[in-house]
Amino acid sequence: MKKGISFGILALVLSAATFGQTMDEGIELFESGNHEEAASVFESLKKTQSENPQLYFYLGRIEFDKDEYKKATNLFEEAAELDDDNSLYRMWMGHSFGRQAQNASVLRQAGLARNSRKNYEKAIELDPTNVEARESAMEYYLQAPGFLGGGRDKAELQASEIETLDTEAGIRAWGRIYTYYDEVDFANYHYKSAIENHPEIMVSYYRLYTFHFNNQNYEQAADIAIQQLQVNDTTAAIYHNLANAQQRYELFDQAMENYEKALAIDPEFSGSWYQIGRLAAVSGKYLETGLNYVEQFIAIGDELGATNLAWANYRKGSILEHLNREAEAKASYQQALQFDRDHEEAKKALAAMN
Repeated sequence: MKKGISFGILALVLSAATFGQTMDEGIELFESGNHEEAASVFESLKKTQSENPQLYFYLGRIEFDKDEYKKATNLFEEAAELDDDNSLYRMWMGHSFGRQAQNASVLRQAGLARNSRKNYEKAIELDPTNVEARESAMEYYLQAPGFLGGGRDKAELQASEIETLDTEAGIRAWGRIYTYYDEVDFANYHYKSAIENHPEIMVSYYRLYTFHFNNQNYEQAADIAIQQLQVNDTTAAIYHNLANAQQRYELFDQAMENYEKALAIDPEFSGSWYQIGRLAAVSGKYLETGLNYVEQFIAIGDELGATNLAWANYRKGSILEHLNREAEAKASYQQALQFDRDHEEAKKALAAMN
């Protein structure tokens, strides 16, 4: 009798352990991007754990990532019904209603948008420290008209709350507001002040760098990157940004040195592979090195997208021309046009070779 009781208790313990491991396994599969396998685990668990809200939440996340926003909404609603105090579930309901609104007919957009707003606000009510929910609500208030509950005053209130909770997120939030309203001077002053007061936070440097680079103020962009490196010299992207700015005002040797520093930190930083190829094509220097790197970049394949592959093949063709390998250069320009038949630079290069 005692053995039977012990065996029964052991069976229950093992059953509970198996469930815990399986749930953890499903979450781990989801987090690693194996959504199909994760969905299979969660669906299997529903047979014995139908009242577990996490199952519906993760299944909703999977449907959301498949752009199945209606299905995702239904699953998030099921999760919220089982745990109506969960801010995360409400926030994701806000996300999924919002995505539905973006893709809906005009007649349905208003109702879906309101549901998105109400769920963001509920998520904040349930957990006032949920920064992502506040960021999402702020974005809604910026973009929605007044009759749907939008308004700058509401967006700024959220930015203030976000800043209190998370300084870096607050910097992003205020910058987003100024940028949304095209208040460039306010945005730049905001980021400069943030650098002075919080030099350890990187987002302000990146935003100012991008502003100057996009406006072709390359020396100012380089100055921002140099200032950033004085605080953080272990991030590949900062060396890469400095090199990009230097390349644009033809400091090719300095740019090459900084691309190499970026790749010493992160050898798989593929943006630097392409930019070294660009530098070689534009300057006529470091040709073999540039050719090797641009070929590595092209080898990444379809995930780069047609536009990037077109430009990479064009750069490869330019390098090959510098190397007097004209037949191969012509083939590269033709390959660029396979990815983008309207690529003007590749067309001009081919025309010049005929």
